[in-house]
Order: sequence, then structure tokens, then C-alpha cells
Amino acid sequence: MSSLSVASPFGDLTAPGRFGKGGGVPTLVTIRERNDLQFYTLSVNAGRDAGVAEAVLSTTGLTLPSGTQAASKDGLAFIGTTPGQWLVAVQGEGRAQFDALRAPLAETATIVEQTDGKAVVEISGSRVRDTLAKGCMIDLHPRVFGPGDAATTPIALIDCLIWQINAGPTYVLAVPSSYAASFWSRLTSSAAEFGYEVAQPAG
Repeated sequence: MSSLSVASPFGDLTAPGRFGKGGGVPTLVTIRERNDLQFYTLSVNAGRDAGVAEAVLSTTGLTLPSGTQAASKDGLAFIGTTPGQWLVAVQGEGRAQFDALRAPLAETATIVEQTDGKAVVEISGSRVRDTLAKGCMIDLHPRVFGPGDAATTPIALIDCLIWQINAGPTYVLAVPSSYAASFWSRLTSSAAEFGYEVAQPAG
């Protein structure tokens, strides 16, 4: 019997290497696929907002963000997308905490897995904001968008959830899997003038 393996939505596009501007110029942008994350949509059932927030706080120690913010701890992140809805990113030790939430949320929220529908990259470096500015519709200046901030916005006409995970700056971007190749092409084209490295995928 043959075994099945999980295929990356990016195919072989994320093979590690150095690309773009050369000539001894330092790498100013680093991109890597994040295939170590599982995603779920958490939606509040009508009128049960308080119950959901209380369950998340008591089980994980995290306060659910009320807007387009991300709250994260120990491999578990809640990213606000719309009122009463969050995208939950789970990895490593966060799995146990997320599984522990299922029972207390059974009557107050709906949880739907979204992992297969997401293509995810992490991008960092000194010219990452300049790279993203070529296709991103929001202002990523540190005065207005910093660690813990999140937004849903078109990037190169592709719907993208972006959140900043540290002051590096480092961003995680999630797009529909069906647009993975087009998104990768646009992202790497935008980074080429600075010189970019594709790092080993995480996971």
C-alpha cells in the first residue's frame, strides 16, 4: 500500500537559494515557506461573545483581540479578521492548548479547519517593507503597523492575511492555496532588486 504525503501548495518554488541582485550585495530580504502551521477559523455563535473570550483566556491565558490584532503564546496565535471571527494558527506545543479549547467552546463557537486552503510564507529583512510596499495596500510603517498588528488586504490583487510577528520586522502572509504560485512569483519579483534568500521551509 502506498503512503500519502502532504504536498506544498508552492510546489518546488521554495527550494533554498540566493536570488535577485548579486555582485556581493548582502541579502536584504529572506523568504521561507511556513508549512509548520495549522489553521482554523474560530467564529462566535450568536450572542456568545463573552463565553468564547472567557474560555480562551482561562484555557490559554490569551486575551482574544477585539480587532485586527494578533495575540500569541507558545505556538498558538489568534488573529482577528472580522468582528467575532479569528484565524487561529497552531504549531508545536500550541496543539495541546487548542485541543483543550474544543470542549469549552462546543456551545459558544464554531471551529473549521482551514489548513489545506492556506499557502503561507514568512518574510523578513531590512528591505522587507520596501518589498511588500510594491503590492500591499496598507501602510506598514512602524509608527502605524508593528508587532501584533494584522490586516486582511490584497497583495498583487490576491487576498492576503498579513501579521507582524516581531520588530525585525518579520511578517507572516497567508493566501489561498490556489494562488500560491502567482503570489510567490509576485513576491520574489518584488524582492529581486534587493537580493533575496529563500530559506529552508519551516516544518
